[in-house]
Amino acid sequence: MLDQYFETLDWADHGPSALEGLRDIFAEDVLLMHAGEMVQGREHAINFHRDQTARWKESNHHWTTSIQADGSITGKWSQAGLDLQGNGCSGSGHVTATLNSDGRISQLHLTLTGGSDRARLLIAKHLEVWMTPDATARAKAMEDIYTEDITIMEPEDVFVGRETISDYIDVVQRKAPPLSALLVSHSQNKEYIHWSWNFGFPGNKTALGSEVLHLKGDLIEKIVIFSDDTDIFTEGTR
Repeated sequence: MLDQYFETLDWADHGPSALEGLRDIFAEDVLLMHAGEMVQGREHAINFHRDQTARWKESNHHWTTSIQADGSITGKWSQAGLDLQGNGCSGSGHVTATLNSDGRISQLHLTLTGGSDRARLLIAKHLEVWMTPDATARAKAMEDIYTEDITIMEPEDVFVGRETISDYIDVVQRKAPPLSALLVSHSQNKEYIHWSWNFGFPGNKTALGSEVLHLKGDLIEKIVIFSDDTDIFTEGTR
């Protein structure tokens, strides 16, 4: 099924209608996690891929997959091509897919571990930390993207240190888990990255905001969050 998925994405160069083939690949309630972004539901997943492919002038995927003992499919993927300005761009990572009883993909997780856009890569690793439910795996992911004294400044709270932030992530995942997480825009200026986001929550609630990431080498040292909607994603954690 992953073969059909990547083949369908490569056909997107022939027009948006090519992505209609994803309807036969995704389960109705599919959970898609893609380079730190997340959506749930077949229609949302298809629209997500329409937005993604619209950012490329042309591209091709390469992938390898294997079936695990539990029936899941794992592998590696890469994408290379030209952006809308004709510049070369690329990305790569790991992929895991879980199939339902009908053989359709019910959960698809693509990580971003390499690529030509350094800022996008760091944002993906940052979001993966907040997406990881297992504390041990999360600790390893945090070492790969956060400094030991990482500081997060929300409008109402400040959290310092990987362990403190990991404990806070546990609370967020339990009490205020988002239904969707979308990156709206991003840019980098030397050791600073600014990116905007759109998170969806139960009850048709939406939180819009942005973050400034201060880098120390290839690690994030400080995260400053700006949003007028913080009550939506923090009210369940207090």
